[in-house]
Amino acid sequence: MKRIVIYGECMVELRTESAQTLTKSYAGDTYNSAVYLKRCLPSSSVSFLTAIGADFLSDELMFNMGENEINTDYVFRSVSRNLGLYMIRNDEHGERDFAYWRSQSAATQTFTLLEETKTSIHCDWFYFSGISIAILDVPQRESLFAVIDELSKNGSKIVFDPNYRASLWDTKEDAQYWTERAYQVSDLTFPGADDHLMLYGHRTADDIFSYLANKNIDEIVVKNGSVGVHILEGKEQRIVPVERVEQVIDTTAAGDAFNGGYLAARLSGKKPVESASYGAKVAATVITYPGAIIPLIDFNNHIPTL
Repeated sequence: MKRIVIYGECMVELRTESAQTLTKSYAGDTYNSAVYLKRCLPSSSVSFLTAIGADFLSDELMFNMGENEINTDYVFRSVSRNLGLYMIRNDEHGERDFAYWRSQSAATQTFTLLEETKTSIHCDWFYFSGISIAILDVPQRESLFAVIDELSKNGSKIVFDPNYRASLWDTKEDAQYWTERAYQVSDLTFPGADDHLMLYGHRTADDIFSYLANKNIDEIVVKNGSVGVHILEGKEQRIVPVERVEQVIDTTAAGDAFNGGYLAARLSGKKPVESASYGAKVAATVITYPGAIIPLIDFNNHIPTL
């Protein structure tokens, strides 16, 4: 059984139902991927690395992780900070606007608590994102990369999604520096076309592949919205079409769901093109429901497990 550790932040999600009604849930980019990975590949062992508070919302999140069969052996508790929070509003096309309250969240102290508890991480695969780098201060970012370096030396595979959010970074140059470092240590990456356009000015998948050509990344999966998923097989570029959806309700976790499905398929032994098709089906299902993480029963009605 493969063991996967996914690092990041899970927040309280408040979703607008009406002018006076909000629905509460728990979500975050890498947490969403962790949940969908576990649902797609139930035989895998998925742990979430993060820090949460000691408040009742953090207690509820721990219960939520248990319901989703996410291991909590790397979840640390902060006595001085609580969970981050975000509010989401969707337009008639399912596109979303976010408002965040996360600058003082417990997750920003993850690697301080990891070092204080002298905890060692052991896994076959380690997954992180640009967002999960951005929420840390510089010393903790260095601690994150020290952990990744040690994991790589011990044979772990490293997975990275740049997931660029400009508001989380001091400058674009700062984001470019840390994203570059993440690419350099990664074995599998999920660059998004929109992220690279905003961060580097890359306008095509060819631009992205050219930029990453000297990074020694074994597997590059470019997510390009409705155009499809671009994958290099040798020197040949393959485009895997995404599934068409008649009515998009909420695009919040589309990329996260794709990543979880793709990684689950690859871990089950499927080839990249087949894995991309499977990941696209997971994403297409998720965006027809409100919220980042859809009910398990609805997920199981649409997605075959691996």
